[in-house]
Amino acid sequence: MGLDLCRHCLCAWHVRCGPGRAKSGSRPSAAAQAHPACQFPAGETARFGIVTAMASSGDVTVFCDPTLKPAMLALSGLGGFAIYPLCAPGPLMVAQIIRHTRNDVLFTLDTVMDDAVAAKLVVPASRQGGFTNNLVLAGLQGRFSSALDQTGLQTLLAKASLAVTDDTSACNLDGRAILAANNLSASMVQGAANTGDVSDMVTTRAVDIGLMYLTDVQADPRLAVLATLTAPPAVTSYAAAVNASAFSANAQALVNLLHTPNAIARLSAAGVKVST
Repeated sequence: MGLDLCRHCLCAWHVRCGPGRAKSGSRPSAAAQAHPACQFPAGETARFGIVTAMASSGDVTVFCDPTLKPAMLALSGLGGFAIYPLCAPGPLMVAQIIRHTRNDVLFTLDTVMDDAVAAKLVVPASRQGGFTNNLVLAGLQGRFSSALDQTGLQTLLAKASLAVTDDTSACNLDGRAILAANNLSASMVQGAANTGDVSDMVTTRAVDIGLMYLTDVQADPRLAVLATLTAPPAVTSYAAAVNASAFSANAQALVNLLHTPNAIARLSAAGVKVST
């Protein structure tokens, strides 16, 4: 099995079967695959090139949780530079930064950011918080009544199929426990790896209702919020910080931009609440 480098993070990567070791001085081949954490499909080398050529020196690459990708894209161009979000679960992003993945800004869970600060992977003084994302129950637009009260919601859940996140490292959200914390139960529950998969299950009508983030709903006009959950951990908190080895001259500018009025408006429209 051949060895290659990921086209984006430059980690050693078996072309078909996973991580390995590459010889010193190796470069990605023309047909190089992408490391799964980078979320770029294979076969796009001609379009993107290797990671060092993917963005100009002024553009900013952001490692963010998958549900935050639309919010990051909404900010692209606002500060006069493009933003390239690369998505993976928080702990995996930290692991990739340790392996010298090309990255300028980390935007992830507060707890994961604590780990990144402790490992000296980000600039502590650059850290900004105050970003939250709410868990909601959502369905297809027009299929159910919106803004259901507790009784109406429980009545619906008793007869509808529901998708929730499994308690795995891919998401770190125990969907069944979250339902219980909000005094809710359902008779037909299916598990999913993350809230993005839950969203797909709802839009393809594999299930009637899904537990997902508000950002997932705002990213897809086919979805509508049926109820906003309130019991912990219904609200997820995030932080942003500059990578200690950032490439872009605008890395700090992006972090500073996040609390400006225009950015707050765009983040809010994408489902991210910003506390000022």
